[in-house]
Amino acid sequence: MRILWGILLGGLIAGALDIVYAFIVYGPMSYGLTPQEVLQSVAAGWLGREASRAGGLDSAMLGIASHLLIATLMAAVYVVAAQRFRALTDKAILWGFIYGLVLYVAMNYVVAPLSAAGGDGHFATSLGEVSSRLRESFSDIRPHWDPRYPWLIPATIITHTLLVGVPIALMAKRFAPQSA
Repeated sequence: MRILWGILLGGLIAGALDIVYAFIVYGPMSYGLTPQEVLQSVAAGWLGREASRAGGLDSAMLGIASHLLIATLMAAVYVVAAQRFRALTDKAILWGFIYGLVLYVAMNYVVAPLSAAGGDGHFATSLGEVSSRLRESFSDIRPHWDPRYPWLIPATIITHTLLVGVPIALMAKRFAPQSA
């Protein structure tokens, strides 16, 4: 039961911190997106950008559900791994920071480019298309560099480390099984 609490709280805390960051940074600090538009950009991974924008509140709800599910799955991976590798809880801040870097690369260079948001409204399905999208992804800076907001990429990396990876690691430590 402790492991389940670590997964759920780790996912919810990391997901909440990350989406609040997105609301602020992609809203008033840069592109002026509303929270609904930010959530629709998450749902675009399933629906494609145009369909997600047209989906209104329904696609925004799909976006928040997807975001929290992904964060909880990220927490599950770490918490389960921490059961086997004690260093992940012994040095939770260090390993949480490193895990956040891994998540940044995975989300920006693999998941997003292969999703419906990364192509012309559909998932990469053939091996050739997967290969092409990944090759393009790893040859570019992600998220795309915007000279109007040069702080955006470093801030996104910091967010994945300090607001996603570290809270997940701390919840894994907090809810690790008690030693006998």
